[in-house]
Amino acid sequence: GATTIATVIGPVTLPPMPVSCYKMNGGQLELVATGEVMTVNPDRIIVKRIRLSGHPYKINKRTATIRYMFFNPDDIHWFKPIELNTKYGRRGHIKESLGTHGHMKCVFDNQIKAEDTIMLNLYKRVYPKWHHEELSLAGAPILVPETQMDEAE
Repeated sequence: GATTIATVIGPVTLPPMPVSCYKMNGGQLELVATGEVMTVNPDRIIVKRIRLSGHPYKINKRTATIRYMFFNPDDIHWFKPIELNTKYGRRGHIKESLGTHGHMKCVFDNQIKAEDTIMLNLYKRVYPKWHHEELSLAGAPILVPETQMDEAE
């Protein structure tokens, strides 16, 4: 019952084309999802999110000392412009580095709790893996993924 959007690299199909997704289960195809094509956008990019997490060491009113996110001051200075957020919804930013072991002073929009986890989201563009071999059928090339090559021959 959950709604999910997936990105697929395949032939151009215009919406609202129906889509069925299958997976191999013991040599048989099993239906895992159905839906429809929403948009065709060649400019869409795929990003991967990485979350760095740290824990509060000392908490004052709106400031806190955070540890275990970084382990040297150079990394703290590099990621200083990026916004921090917490498990309980607080937002903040890095104010300064403390010492040489990766502790940092951060300012938040409200006081954080001792059991809170501080997170920094990083995004990286990823490119899909594209492995194919060409087959020809009546002179027209057909692209078949490598996993289906054994079955096609």
